[in-house]
Amino acid sequence: MKAFLAYLHRIDRTWLVTWACIYFGFLALGILIPGFFGITVLKYTGIVLNLVYAIQKFPRDHLLQTALFFTLLADTILVIDNTSIIGVFVFCLAQFFHMTRLSKIRPINLLLYLSLIAILYLFSLYQHIPPIFAVCFIYTGSLIANIIFSFRWHKKSPGIQSNCGLAGFLLFGACDTCVGLSYLSYIRVLPYFIYAPANYFAWFFYYPSQLFIANSSKTLRAPKTVIQ
Repeated sequence: MKAFLAYLHRIDRTWLVTWACIYFGFLALGILIPGFFGITVLKYTGIVLNLVYAIQKFPRDHLLQTALFFTLLADTILVIDNTSIIGVFVFCLAQFFHMTRLSKIRPINLLLYLSLIAILYLFSLYQHIPPIFAVCFIYTGSLIANIIFSFRWHKKSPGIQSNCGLAGFLLFGACDTCVGLSYLSYIRVLPYFIYAPANYFAWFFYYPSQLFIANSSKTLRAPKTVIQ
């Protein structure tokens, strides 16, 4: 905990205040004024600034920046249509680039990754299965892989960056569990009353997951200083 507090101390206070205002702002507004458009603006601004932060803080970590760029692009698409299959596909790309930085998977394997998505997509069409389920299957597998890779990194090299990576992807998993419940309630597989709270708690987990992930660069060693 002391090491984590020391790490926070090294971050510009402007960023810490900004993160806190955005997070507690949309959580409070989500309870007080659920349909307020400003909630979406706050959430989207937070994801934009997350990419800006990573570029500023870790200028050499191009894989992290690329993953966060695709995260932003996916969120942009899902702001317009929150059930868009294209948005889920772009999230798959974000997860792929996280996999490349957390494991020995090389970026060149993106072609194989895209081929697998295409094969499952065509298979779903042939079997008359909604294609979004095929893309979600790849996305879920990629997210689980990143949880495993971040856990291995944390176990092999404990430190602030690996702690942030593990926390970020665990929270990401919690977020997507809520997203799954939300979607299943939306299509009436689950009771519809689950929809609103699932959406609320999805962002309860999602925003901090992205903040932790943005601080999980492997190009910078975790600081050794601690607060006495």
